[in-house]
Amino acid sequence: MNAKQLKEEVRTHIDGAVDELVELSRQIHSSPETAYREVRAAAWVSDLLERGGFRVQRGAGGLETAFVATSKGAESGPAIALIAEYDALPGVGHGCGHNLIAAGAVGAALGLQAVMPRLGGVLQVFGTPAEECAFEPGGKIRLLEAGVFQGVDACLMFHPWTATQLVGSDLAVAVLDISFQGKAAHAAADPWRGANALDGVLLTYMNINALRQHVKSDVRIHGIVTHGGGAPNVIPERASARFAVRSIDKEYLRQVVGRIEDCVQGAALATSTKVVVEKIATIENTLPNRLLESVVRSNLVAEELEFEEGVFIAGSSDFGNLSQRLPSYWFMLKTHPSHVNWHSKEAALEAISDDAHFAMLTGAKVLAMSCIDLFLDPALVRRAREEFEGERKP
Repeated sequence: MNAKQLKEEVRTHIDGAVDELVELSRQIHSSPETAYREVRAAAWVSDLLERGGFRVQRGAGGLETAFVATSKGAESGPAIALIAEYDALPGVGHGCGHNLIAAGAVGAALGLQAVMPRLGGVLQVFGTPAEECAFEPGGKIRLLEAGVFQGVDACLMFHPWTATQLVGSDLAVAVLDISFQGKAAHAAADPWRGANALDGVLLTYMNINALRQHVKSDVRIHGIVTHGGGAPNVIPERASARFAVRSIDKEYLRQVVGRIEDCVQGAALATSTKVVVEKIATIENTLPNRLLESVVRSNLVAEELEFEEGVFIAGSSDFGNLSQRLPSYWFMLKTHPSHVNWHSKEAALEAISDDAHFAMLTGAKVLAMSCIDLFLDPALVRRAREEFEGERKP
């Protein structure tokens, strides 16, 4: 089977679907839906894949806005997955360009569908909601917990950005809700009868600020006060805060979270309050797969894209959780001008520019060509699995 001919045929089919793909991107962009509310976006993506010949399971893993679209080749072979995201940011819209991720994954899938009868294996597109969700587990995490990714041999995805980059590492993050319970009293008449829950929150901040000098340089700790009392003449009996804690390594992240819990308990002891710390979400760092990276790299070169290698991404994604469970790789694709601030309304506006849509089509081709390489040479998939088994930490 001639790989070059297959790839040219797939490119032609992706180019032929340009109007549908741009329309899908614009639809999702014009109707931004936040985490776990992406009802229209999930339906639009599923409908287009269904019309393209995929069998679509909607509501995958018990999540209303998740789906799995499947196309089987002529014979047995590896199961390769493409990842689609489509949630928006509250108050911003598609300032992270997830409309482009969804349309690009669909474009790659529709191109591959034209040649699947000549390939061995299974192609799947996973619709994963709520990547931007900071206050509960994201869609990929919940789909992993539900066993939806069982049987998948490798996953690929691109993410919009201001440069094309091969991801070397990123940050794991744990989100903590901290709730202090004190005792109300009149702030002037008898404050000695009270226990100030807000002081517990403020001392937690001070303790964490003292901790910052003694953690590794990749660690980021940032938080907000979510409740600080109701009136200045009442000793606050309840106060709370939310912190996000990031590190390049999930194991070290656990250690830092433990230190922060010590900071919290110290604040509770000093203020005679009680405190509860709830871990509401943990996003793991990406475990790079160098074999899959090499496949993507060769297809970036084939598409004549300039790119940086081994780039540290100072952010977090639940794609990291996926990469810690099975061989996975994602890359950043230049869809936006370099001056654009990410997660902004300016970034959202640029997410439907002609340049962004041209880049999205190129990204779809890189994904599709990488899948063809994996389908035609299952040994690559086996080697990716061997690398994964050797690198992952329990």
